[in-house]
Amino acid sequence: MVRHPPLDLRELQCVCAIALQGSIHGAARALNSKQSAVSRSLRLLEERVGIQLFRRTSSGTTPTPVGEAFLRQAEALLHDTNTLYEYTRRCAFGESGIVSIGIQSNIPPGRVSDFIEPYRILHPGISFIYRDASHRDVISALFDGIVDLVIITLPLNEPGAATLPLWSDRIVAVTPTHHPLASSVTTCWSDLQEATFVFGNDDTGEDMHTLLKRKASIAGFLPTVRREEIRSLRTIALVINGHGITLMPTGWLAFFPDTILEQVTVLEVRDGDGFSHLDYGIGWRDRNSSTVVHKILSFLRKKNIE
Repeated sequence: MVRHPPLDLRELQCVCAIALQGSIHGAARALNSKQSAVSRSLRLLEERVGIQLFRRTSSGTTPTPVGEAFLRQAEALLHDTNTLYEYTRRCAFGESGIVSIGIQSNIPPGRVSDFIEPYRILHPGISFIYRDASHRDVISALFDGIVDLVIITLPLNEPGAATLPLWSDRIVAVTPTHHPLASSVTTCWSDLQEATFVFGNDDTGEDMHTLLKRKASIAGFLPTVRREEIRSLRTIALVINGHGITLMPTGWLAFFPDTILEQVTVLEVRDGDGFSHLDYGIGWRDRNSSTVVHKILSFLRKKNIE
């Protein structure tokens, strides 16, 4: 059962005004209220708490010792109430608040900060919290209302969701240094039809496998693929040991030491109209009514245009 608070903000405002003005008359004038109403409010409050908060004299009112302690707490409560009100109002206008962002686990570190950090600097009242999970889990979190936004590989083919592209990574083929294609700088999909591809059992592996099937179908061949029970970053070791070749976004190459990269050849894979790439973007529920979310999206759209 919810109990009604024994005090209300109007009473606290009255006693603080009486103390500040030094009289009930002055408090009534400051509050734009009737003197009888302020006097009655004080009398009822003192009856409820069971102790006198002010001494009344012909020259005005002064707090009793208990009244002084009461006033300190009353002023703190009013201040906190005003702070709460102002904070909530800023949230309503998108000037303050907490935004939860789900990040697909195969997003290269640092890329999200490139887009989000400039907004946080411009709007210090906004805080971001992050949740790292698989593509499937971050999408579930979005529709369950656990996160407000998601950073994912595109496309996002979910009813009720909208997306905004943010950046793209070129796709490269990683081969052993002794591979027949290793003397080239670039290659095309049809040149890879004799290769065995090794992919990890994670979102990157799934993205690369899906991309390969689509590109191979256009090029007119059925690729040979091995899905390993490892993370995609570890497939480069299989490549070095001659188990096949792999595909990965260029953004991942920065996480390999030179001693590893010296043992492989990295080839950019060309499509008919350019290099193959993987798109990344931000997704949200198209019915999301959060003001701050829409302000962030507007900021990112403008950043994309620039």
